[in-house]
Amino acid sequence: MGFFKSFCIMSVLVGSLLASGKASFLPKSFHATFIKKEKSAISQKVKTNEGELFYQYPSRIRMEAKGKRKTVYVSNPFQTYLYTPPVFDDTPGELTINKSKNVPMSKFFDSLKKGLVSNSIYSVKETGENVVLNFTKEGEKEMKIHSAELVFKGKKEFSRLKQVEIVLDNKKKMTFMFQKIVVDKTLKKDLFEFDAPKNTRISR
Repeated sequence: MGFFKSFCIMSVLVGSLLASGKASFLPKSFHATFIKKEKSAISQKVKTNEGELFYQYPSRIRMEAKGKRKTVYVSNPFQTYLYTPPVFDDTPGELTINKSKNVPMSKFFDSLKKGLVSNSIYSVKETGENVVLNFTKEGEKEMKIHSAELVFKGKKEFSRLKQVEIVLDNKKKMTFMFQKIVVDKTLKKDLFEFDAPKNTRISR
């Protein structure tokens, strides 16, 4: 699974945590930096990259991968964009555009609006600083996620979230380790839109 699908899935996870049954969990917006580790269910190889994430409820997210494999993923209620810049000056960049309904990312974030209480999408189990979400048959079918584990530092507040581990329905595992989270940050509208740079090949 590439950065595009990983990002989609991560988007739905954060959105669904927006309003906990115990207290409001996810802020209306946030900005975070993270390290992502992705482990293949077949080869067991682990890929690691760093990134930056912007989220605003509902269904608006921007994720930028840093390092050698730079990519930009943007999703709003209407469109999703995955942009890979050119490797060399004489080659074009690549931009893929899809309708938002075709990607599970926003669905996952927004479904977590149900909070840290069991519901029709997932059951919740708390153990110390960890919260495990086990997705129901309905939730797994919709999200393509088997389970997710949230790890906090101290109180179970979104600003104290330090790690999210996601197990997909194909048993592939992704771990997002948050380095910094700023909640209720005012985000510019154009963060969730994307204009193709010059020298870009576009596919839909």
